Amino acid sequence: YILFYLHQKGGENRKMNKNRKFKTDNLDIMSFTNGLVFFAPVALLVRTVAGLSLEQFFVLQAVLSVIVFIFEIPTGKITDRLGYKNTLVLSQITLFAARILLLAAFQSGSYLLFLLEAFIEGISACFSSGTTSAYLYRQYEEKEYVVKCARIGNFGTAGFIISTITYAAIYHVWGLRGLLWATVFSGLAGVLASLGIEKEKRSEEKMPEKDAKRVKKLAMNPENIMIVLVLACISISFILINFFYVDKLQILGISEEWMTGIILGYSAVSMLAEKLLDRIDSRKFLLTFAVGFVLSGIMMVLFGCINKIVIAIPIMILLPLVVTLPAYIFDEIENKVIDKNGQEASRAEVLSIYNMGVNFVEVLFLFGSAFLSRAGMSISFAVTGILLGVIGVLGFMVFGTQYAE
Repeated sequence: YILFYLHQKGGENRKMNKNRKFKTDNLDIMSFTNGLVFFAPVALLVRTVAGLSLEQFFVLQAVLSVIVFIFEIPTGKITDRLGYKNTLVLSQITLFAARILLLAAFQSGSYLLFLLEAFIEGISACFSSGTTSAYLYRQYEEKEYVVKCARIGNFGTAGFIISTITYAAIYHVWGLRGLLWATVFSGLAGVLASLGIEKEKRSEEKMPEKDAKRVKKLAMNPENIMIVLVLACISISFILINFFYVDKLQILGISEEWMTGIILGYSAVSMLAEKLLDRIDSRKFLLTFAVGFVLSGIMMVLFGCINKIVIAIPIMILLPLVVTLPAYIFDEIENKVIDKNGQEASRAEVLSIYNMGVNFVEVLFLFGSAFLSRAGMSISFAVTGILLGVIGVLGFMVFGTQYAE
């Protein structure tokens, strides 16, 4: 890795060639290292073995969520002034610090250190929120942007797959401490990779002082509300996938141990997104987004209603890819809306406002799902599927004009 890093750091501008083929750059490597969270399968066990109660664990998760919510906009303002590359470096440094604190908290059993780790991790998440998207939008053209987003996502998925495969061996030999140390080293590699990221292109556009107050007002117009709803649907889809696939296995009468294979399966299939997006004409991106949302909705409704293994398992494998494709395309759509509204100089702040709205919708959904859970898991998939279909069609109508421009 060190030799590769030095080679990449001294390399020329990492742009797409005539065949739209990317060279592996430091942003790809950073995404890969961020996917290497070796302790993820036993994240709860790391806390309980250190002496924390289940109640204290949920308090830590609540602290993390609150920190992310409070600091979204302030860190977005900092990002717009500090620059995207510098913010990505800062995000990696704070993430690395959080990994070290988690190791120290585990070894000492200090609840205070666990709280501090949650705070630092939340700050890191805020600094990374929307920053990669803003950076790529500055660096790449329309077609390149979407494919590069998918490529970076693939590197993160590759890291996740490797950490999932190697987790059992590391845990068997070195235990929980070994998993935490491995994650610390991957965090250090992430910091080194971020240092070699190419500086973003300079923007000649500056937001007039009198327009600065428009940033928050824009979040309340119908166009931006639609953006929040689309992003929330994407996020909610993955919440259902991550938390309720196991319940579906139980309904199908399949052992929970099969979940690891299914996770690896849909992770590998999701990596096809880069190749698929590269083959789609950029003029068809908006149509692809709408079709992807509608198809995702149909698959979710079927998944919630059908209990036949031959249908449910293929849906479990394919659904993440079908949701991911329109998600990558929509990253560019929301950046185009920011341009249309004349908020280029406050891009990171506006993206942070979107994320706050998404968090709010997620909370409403989770409380609603808790209420509907008595009717079974299927109702959550059915409701979400219907929403995906409706919002996909509405999104095509709302964003059609400016995206075509």
